[in-house]
Amino acid sequence: MNKHRKTFVLTADDFGISPRANKNILALVKAKKIDRVSLMVHGAFTPQELEKLRQSGVKIDLHLENDPKKKHRQGIKEGAFLRGVLFSLKLLSRQMRSGFVSLYWEQQIDQFHALLGRYPDGLNSHQHIHYFPPYFHLLTKLAQKKEISFIRFGKVALIPSNTSVYRILFWLHKKDRPTFLASHLQSTDHLVSLDWIKDLPIFLSQEPSGSLEIVCHPERKHELELIQKYF
Repeated sequence: MNKHRKTFVLTADDFGISPRANKNILALVKAKKIDRVSLMVHGAFTPQELEKLRQSGVKIDLHLENDPKKKHRQGIKEGAFLRGVLFSLKLLSRQMRSGFVSLYWEQQIDQFHALLGRYPDGLNSHQHIHYFPPYFHLLTKLAQKKEISFIRFGKVALIPSNTSVYRILFWLHKKDRPTFLASHLQSTDHLVSLDWIKDLPIFLSQEPSGSLEIVCHPERKHELELIQKYF
């Protein structure tokens, strides 16, 4: 186990996206390698899987989705360019307007409450959609309304990476920062996705300056192996 494990917060995204994701996440939770799990309320999971997650004691966040008609595609990792094109096209449709998204996200929060008997420990979103400034404003308002104190943001900065996803989020993060500061919500100091990290052993050997959330996707074989080996 890494000596800085208490400083790192390892979050497993996409619980509910596939049976493989659920199985791998629950195994990592049982091995005490995961600190937070992001649940997709419209995903596929059994009552037994949900109960195991609930009883594990880990923080359970809500992984918000923006498109109620989109089918979960197992094993497909869309490129940032394709995601950007698809997102831009969807913005032209009524279902992606802020009023619809706000209603749909609040319904997901309430569905989380119906499933687990409580509200989420935190909020984030599939494919980082909540960083889009109009949606980020909605996210902070919903968190305040439902008294959810933690959101995924990285209140100091995102960890630099030579990826197109990082470059897009870096720009959005700057736009969102005033909204985050005004919200008085909690987040870790820094944020990084496991697939942004080029050399994990070197990364983990460096002393983090403050708290750091590392987002991972254990349904991916490579990421699962990294977590099992280094955390």
